[in-house]
Amino acid sequence: MTFRVVLINVAICLGLALVAEIIFGNWIFGPAYGTLNLPRNVTYYFDTAGLYAGGGTIRYSRDAHGLRGSYADLSKIDILTIGGSTTNQLYVDDDLTWQAQMRRLFDDAGRPAVVVNAAVDGQSTRGHIAIFDRWLPNISNLHAKWVLAYVGINDAAVDGAEQWDQMESPEFSRRLRYWILNNSALYNLFRTARGVFKAYDAKLVHGTPAYDGRIWEIFMPAAAPLPSPASRLSDLANYEARLKTLVRRIRDFGSEAILVSQPTAEFRIRDGQVWVVRGQDGRLDTAGYETMSAFNRVTMDVCRQLGAICIDLASTVEFEDGDFYDRLHNTPQGTEKIGRFLFEQLHDRF
Repeated sequence: MTFRVVLINVAICLGLALVAEIIFGNWIFGPAYGTLNLPRNVTYYFDTAGLYAGGGTIRYSRDAHGLRGSYADLSKIDILTIGGSTTNQLYVDDDLTWQAQMRRLFDDAGRPAVVVNAAVDGQSTRGHIAIFDRWLPNISNLHAKWVLAYVGINDAAVDGAEQWDQMESPEFSRRLRYWILNNSALYNLFRTARGVFKAYDAKLVHGTPAYDGRIWEIFMPAAAPLPSPASRLSDLANYEARLKTLVRRIRDFGSEAILVSQPTAEFRIRDGQVWVVRGQDGRLDTAGYETMSAFNRVTMDVCRQLGAICIDLASTVEFEDGDFYDRLHNTPQGTEKIGRFLFEQLHDRF
């Protein structure tokens, strides 16, 4: 008798779970994200105390569409940002990303702007092109006046970003898992609860040694021409082709493109000069600047050729100690500089 009661209760629970999945999940009525590896309906709390000064528990959230940032109407987004981890900003609080900083400045200036983040960690322009084929068009009524692409860093290491660019795993088991994750209401409830109650330590490439406290020396004038590394000419040509395709995808989406060059912590711009540090061999460590300078030059060249909005952030903003917490990623102190600079470049267009 007891076994029968237990069996009946289990059957009732499973039936209720099935009804809940059908009503609240995405199996029938939800967006058709299929097997895309997108974080959706997530709220995470990360402990950033070990990453940068003043760091603590920060909140990272993305909504049901996989977007980060608030909006009242999907059809009335002013700026949609795309990029990799430096745009996603996994370990920066929702209210302190450079998108949030920029939006606040627009509000303070009496020119409200809706700025929403659609970045995905690890993506290069391969992935940015893919999201216009397989993600953003699946978001009903989504429209943005401008799509801001903060690009270059991941294209300098495009092979390493390839698995993220694909957005779909080549393994059937993983594709099946992502398909379930993108549709299951119960799993999303569990994932949200896990994010609320558990703080994660920073992992992956985040937290690699930064450049704070180093002795900086002048390498060359920032405006001086610098030949592209011979070993990267093919990579640069491929990047140029992808970037042109990306701009076309953005315009086909009904938006205008904004292309922004990217800095790294490996070099600094001061008083019109490029400053670098010395490596362990005693020589000036110029490789990082030479590589990013070449990719940024392609970004700006393509931007001008295609008549997009060009913002050369990398050769203009003067970063300091405390602005990066590793070789690539900005602290809130750094995101404030980026947000302010972008606001200054764009506010006259509102």
